[in-house]
Amino acid sequence: MEISDFFPVDGSGHILITSRNPRANIYATAGEIRFSGMDPEEGIDLLLSSAYTKRQSNHWDQQQERLARSLGAELGYLALALSQAGATIRRNIYTLEQYLRVYVGYRDRLLPKSMSTNIDTTNAIATWEIPFRKIESDESLRNKDAVDLMHLFAFLHFDGISESIFRSSAAESGDQDITGAMYPDIILSSLQRTEMAQARLRQALGVLTDHSLIDFDPDTRSYSQHPVVHRWARDRLDQEKQLSSLHCTVGLLARSISPYLEASGRIFRRSLVPHLESCLQKLENSAPSFPNTSGIANSIERFAWVYAECGLWKKARSLQERLIKFRTKTLGRKHEDTIRATYSLGQTNWNLFDPRLTIEAQRKVVAARRWIWPSWFAFYVNPPWMPDFISYYAALSDLTLALWLAGRRDISKVIGMRASAGLLKLLGPDDPITLNAMFNLARTLLHLREWDKAHDLLIPVLRKRKRLFGLNHPDTLMTRNELGVLYCERRQNLAIAERLVTNVLEARKIVLGEEHAYTLWSVNDLSKVLCERGRGLEAAKMLEDIIPIVTRTLGDDHVGMTMTKGNLAKANVNSGRWVQAEQMLTQILKSTPTDHPDWVQTISGHVYVQIQLRRWHDAEANCLNVLEKIRKKKVLAKDNPRTIVIAEQLAYIYLATGRPDESKALKAEFSAMHAGSADKLYRIVPEGLINQVP
Repeated sequence: MEISDFFPVDGSGHILITSRNPRANIYATAGEIRFSGMDPEEGIDLLLSSAYTKRQSNHWDQQQERLARSLGAELGYLALALSQAGATIRRNIYTLEQYLRVYVGYRDRLLPKSMSTNIDTTNAIATWEIPFRKIESDESLRNKDAVDLMHLFAFLHFDGISESIFRSSAAESGDQDITGAMYPDIILSSLQRTEMAQARLRQALGVLTDHSLIDFDPDTRSYSQHPVVHRWARDRLDQEKQLSSLHCTVGLLARSISPYLEASGRIFRRSLVPHLESCLQKLENSAPSFPNTSGIANSIERFAWVYAECGLWKKARSLQERLIKFRTKTLGRKHEDTIRATYSLGQTNWNLFDPRLTIEAQRKVVAARRWIWPSWFAFYVNPPWMPDFISYYAALSDLTLALWLAGRRDISKVIGMRASAGLLKLLGPDDPITLNAMFNLARTLLHLREWDKAHDLLIPVLRKRKRLFGLNHPDTLMTRNELGVLYCERRQNLAIAERLVTNVLEARKIVLGEEHAYTLWSVNDLSKVLCERGRGLEAAKMLEDIIPIVTRTLGDDHVGMTMTKGNLAKANVNSGRWVQAEQMLTQILKSTPTDHPDWVQTISGHVYVQIQLRRWHDAEANCLNVLEKIRKKKVLAKDNPRTIVIAEQLAYIYLATGRPDESKALKAEFSAMHAGSADKLYRIVPEGLINQVP
């Protein structure tokens, strides 16, 4: 593993690396320290103080010290192994003499199976094998349950194992099990949601805690294991037992993920990510072509929901593509489960700003919905060429969003109006599905500059989402943010716009996290408002601060980076930093498709900067290039506001360079132009490939 990949790309400070890999010393620019076992006398003292109470420790005899010295030497004076051995002796599982004899026997039996590990690791492993064998040999119910739990813990991440994983799974027990896992009795018992079942679970966990096999943090109500214990607990199982325990753990996690993704459970689901990673890594090792069963497929579908909710969209997409391939093969592409997975993939691609794949997925959903009627009656009333049911209109609403992302906003408007009208008729104006369609249409209208219509949709959507979901629900935050952007675009109520977007930014930091993509986009939106209020330097500083985060979390090639650089260019323009603005705009244009409408707006920004730098020839060449593409490729209509801006800029250049006749001819071709003059200032602001994201 290349450790340097994880080094911060910016900032100052020191990096401390702890590793068992001796070759990691190539990164040691300030020196290195090699750790080994404790000093023998310190080790003996640790062993005896761990094995006996303070009162007993006053009566150590020479025999005990001799045995402790022998055992310490066998353990290599490793602090972890000494503490575990002392804890076992303290609980009267074995005496010091018995422990030494049993330990040597277990270690000798482990050595042939541990040739890939060093002697220190083998020494430590044997100290856990001793108490665990004692638990296994006990036929009591709580010890049997403890063994089963240990097998599950081995496939979770070793840290942050929350009690909520078991409680949330129990909360789903009324639903049909979608995982197909063969759960041990302790898990089946906990699914009964009774106090007796929870007491049984706590007793089993208590056994593992008492034997120092797991640790409990009362503040977070979570358990953890030492990484070496975690690895040992898994490696001691044969292949068949590993596979069955892995499937049980995957199922347990999947059951803890509510299919409704309630806002109240978002923090818990975020805490599951390390455990999902742990299980998926082991699934990949055991079956690289997973999912190979419907149970695993259903489980990874829920895993993908969590990844998407946490903004880990590339990981979500990887799972969703596997899921669709499996379900298409086993269920068919028109099965409801396949359609649902395809819909989720479309949403993920939207968040990854991949217009082509987003439209491709949403069109598949629309096509499938057209041929799947809610009832035979619906088929006779509404044949395939005249679909008129909820699921079809909801699919159209999602396609509206995809087309908006791709810049095809005229088509997005038509489809959005049809979706909204159909859902208003079938569900009414207060249903969340209708509100979603209205919001998608409002977003399209906003970027078509039909601001009054967008405002008339956003206000009722915001009011109803606040009532239904609360002020800080992601959908409500999205609507509040969009309303602030609308005011910013209209250059009206800018104080209200700033307050709206600032409040959304602070809420997203709490709800989603400071490095979530939606939080970073709120920073971009706030920078726009600040620029409109004449605070370009403040906006630029805010954007410069997040660029390293965008690089680390999204990547330099992500559209989120293009958007951030575009807004930074805008802030530089606003504050008169022309050279920095041109450098940023040049970078953006290299990654912006020339057939996208926002390419024209970015060129406009570039031309504006070139005018300010009095680089008339370059500015004129850019304007002529854009107008030629508009004439030939119909990227925009001649009366489109963005087209008119380019024409006005060119007219300005003609006047400024003493060519009034050419300016007059240009006005004759673009009749919607305003009367230009040599001293006109243009409010051209580059916004990058995507104008606005939620």
